[in-house]
Amino acid sequence: MEFVILSDADFETFAKGHPQGSFIQSMELTHFQRARGQEVELFGINRGGSLIAAGKIVYTSNRVGYKVADCAKGPLMDYSDAAAVRPVVELLKKHAASKRAAELRISPNVKYIARDEDGAEHPEIEDNRPLLKELEGLGFKHQGFDMNFANINWMFIKTLDGVADSEELIMGMNYRTRKAIRKAEKNGVYLEQATLETLDDFYNALKTAGDEKGFTYREREYYEHLLRNTSDEFTKLMMAKINIPEYRASITERLEAESRTLADLKREVEETGSKKKANRVKVVQDLVDSYERSLKDIERFPDSVGVATVAAIHFACSGDELTCVIGGTVQDYIYFNGATSLYWGMMLHALNNGYSKYNFYGTFGIQGQAETGHGGYEFKKGFGGEVVQLLGDFVAPVSPVKYTAYRAVRKLAGAAQTVLGNLRNPGQLPVIGKLLKRN
Repeated sequence: MEFVILSDADFETFAKGHPQGSFIQSMELTHFQRARGQEVELFGINRGGSLIAAGKIVYTSNRVGYKVADCAKGPLMDYSDAAAVRPVVELLKKHAASKRAAELRISPNVKYIARDEDGAEHPEIEDNRPLLKELEGLGFKHQGFDMNFANINWMFIKTLDGVADSEELIMGMNYRTRKAIRKAEKNGVYLEQATLETLDDFYNALKTAGDEKGFTYREREYYEHLLRNTSDEFTKLMMAKINIPEYRASITERLEAESRTLADLKREVEETGSKKKANRVKVVQDLVDSYERSLKDIERFPDSVGVATVAAIHFACSGDELTCVIGGTVQDYIYFNGATSLYWGMMLHALNNGYSKYNFYGTFGIQGQAETGHGGYEFKKGFGGEVVQLLGDFVAPVSPVKYTAYRAVRKLAGAAQTVLGNLRNPGQLPVIGKLLKRN
């Protein structure tokens, strides 16, 4: 086998059609990372003249010069090929060492074990537990199964293969989700893709949602770089919007029309005693009450608000997968079902543009209601799909001396931080504690 540096074209051809492909291991994201000044390398492994593995490595160094080679969501290869895994890994480790990296990180984009929508394990469908053991036997340390917020390893994915049209798509969702989609459409919620000119609308909504919900979002500059260095199909910064004056006018018009209908029905019931009309009165009364509640709910939004951005989500489209990277709803506007509208609209985009997977991405709170994030998981379940648990992250030392020394220092730093927390007088800090705090 032979380790080779790939051209952009060769990498893109291999990655774009690979079943383990993702937006992380894509040429588009590579362009973006290079534009930001990151050290990125595209590699391949040839066997007998044929490319059998490929991936993107990103190199990072911290302040003390400790260098990490990270092949996130890769390498892309057939891990069931027992004759390939060991030599591919060994070649990767050797190359990382030649680049003066202290450690190599990989995170194969393969399932640990198949799960259903409730998170229950189905090893009879897919079971890659032996691969975990194999990688550990090759010098890698598994980083565990807890939710990884930097390199997502728990997801919820809906497969779109075999879905004929939008009606079949929506009927595959639960009643509550279908109702929310139709309500948002009826109320005039619409979607808009952010551009450089409208990035502030997107970012302000994303920041507000992140601050309210407690999720971590990138700085504005990050999204500006994405718009400037990737295509508008790969990077979709999507907003759900509502025109407050138009919405109020629409609800008022419907309320007035149903109120007139209600008055006519009541008069007919008084005159004729019709049970059929009496039953109709109850239905129309519910509509009137609903419209009155809607007007009451938006009293705090004067017409001067104009068009409000009610939700913002960053989507990435690559290979056969459309991924919901990060985003959320502005709490003040949760009534309008903005996130539901965005998920639905982008699911339609995926269906109509040949993407076979819709990836809701980071998903946690799967085990029960008491867990943080359970509400978000239940929300995603409403659209249909399955829990996907990836194999996780693996770390291998390629410079054992640097690797061991760095971890010893980090352990010492952790101990010093504990001391820092317990000491009230900074003057009592031991010398090592002062040095660590300063650096």
